Amino acid sequence: MNELRVSGSQKFMGKEIPVVAGGFGKKEKCVSDKTVAEIHGMNVFDVRRRITDNIKRFKENIDYIDLIKRMREMQTLKECAYEASTLELLQSLGYAKQSISQAEHIYILSERGYAKLIKIMDTDLAWEIHDKLMDEYFQMKEEKKRGTLAGEPKRPALSSVNMMVKNITGTLQKAGVDDLYIAAEVKRIYTDAGYPVNAPLITDKETMPKLYDCTEMAKELGIYSTGGKPHSQAVGAIIKNLDVPDSEIVKTAFSRNGHEDVTVQYKPSVLESVKVWMEERDYPTKISYVNSKGRLTTCTVSYQEVS
Repeated sequence: MNELRVSGSQKFMGKEIPVVAGGFGKKEKCVSDKTVAEIHGMNVFDVRRRITDNIKRFKENIDYIDLIKRMREMQTLKECAYEASTLELLQSLGYAKQSISQAEHIYILSERGYAKLIKIMDTDLAWEIHDKLMDEYFQMKEEKKRGTLAGEPKRPALSSVNMMVKNITGTLQKAGVDDLYIAAEVKRIYTDAGYPVNAPLITDKETMPKLYDCTEMAKELGIYSTGGKPHSQAVGAIIKNLDVPDSEIVKTAFSRNGHEDVTVQYKPSVLESVKVWMEERDYPTKISYVNSKGRLTTCTVSYQEVS
């Protein structure tokens, strides 16, 4: 039997009700007798009485779980930790310590158990609330297929993800991004959207060559500004002074904090060339280059020991 857990709360008919899952299945929602009483405008003791008086119609661990019975069993077995966790669960569901100690039963109902209780109530209002709870709280058909819970993000439609991938792929191709890294970005998009690509790709981190942007190179080589930050601009200046072949430059997709872009990165050979350039010049503190406007620009750098 799966353990019960509270996975958040949900607005229902103007009330904030706890979202309870587990007990009857890892991702199956269930509902407490206290919540049933609140949404139906009943006394919780009346709800329990209706279940207890008709208990032969309910199947234990399929339609209901009696948490008081469970706690008594734990006391008998001296399972103190398990008993404490059940008590903590009840309190998170809004039960006061006194009401727990005085209760003979506290029921948790599965979707099927709740449906049976409505049949016993058999009033127009009960059925109306039942329909709303089924539609708004218990998992709908499509949600059951996905196994989503309240509080968990729902997956977008696969057709929407496919269209997004198509558009992004076209944009990355126009930007000159290497095909290997387009494949990596496509895999990330599907995975983030909830459609994980389980097949290994040659673009996975374990097999992809290590790439460096200018900031990473600055950290790797100990090139810093006088303010103590990795001097990416200085590294860029050195690269402008090198004859770096196009085969050593890679355009990759860039994603951070919801922002999508393309970034230029370099293969390890470029890192080594930057290192040699500095060594040959005895680690200069002034590095000059011609900027995009054709003006001579100078970077002032300091060097830090690399661990």
